[in-house]
Amino acid sequence: MSIYRVEKTEQPVTLFYSDGSVISGVVFLSPSAYTHIGRQTLVDLLKEKGEFFPFRSGNDRFYVINKRSITHIRYQPAVKEKGADVLGTPVEINIEFIGGEQLAGQILIEMPEGRTRLFDFINEIKGYFVLTTEEAHYLVNASLIRDVSPA
Repeated sequence: MSIYRVEKTEQPVTLFYSDGSVISGVVFLSPSAYTHIGRQTLVDLLKEKGEFFPFRSGNDRFYVINKRSITHIRYQPAVKEKGADVLGTPVEINIEFIGGEQLAGQILIEMPEGRTRLFDFINEIKGYFVLTTEEAHYLVNASLIRDVSPA
């Protein structure tokens, strides 16, 4: 092992691309985040500077993935964050992506009072936001949404 190697945690994910292709594998998360105390999360990875991130597919092939090419990412959160389910207003929504794929689930709108409409939330998002279903969690790329509506 090299003294320059940084140990990473593997987070299983499924990537959904704007061209309709889907690939499962793992992303690599750091033991410490750059922007807060604690471990790096999948959201942290996607919000970091740079347009690409490393990925290993289920058949052990290595890729460097363009963040902008992904419509959404399915994952299971590693640890439930304290208080994550009590902040914000839950809203059920339907999403249709530019390529025609659809996704439905719940978001938490965490906006100042008076700006808690879906319209306010979706216009404020930069990059990815969390959408949950009974089966999984998703990170949705707001820039590849064609339209969104309340369920």
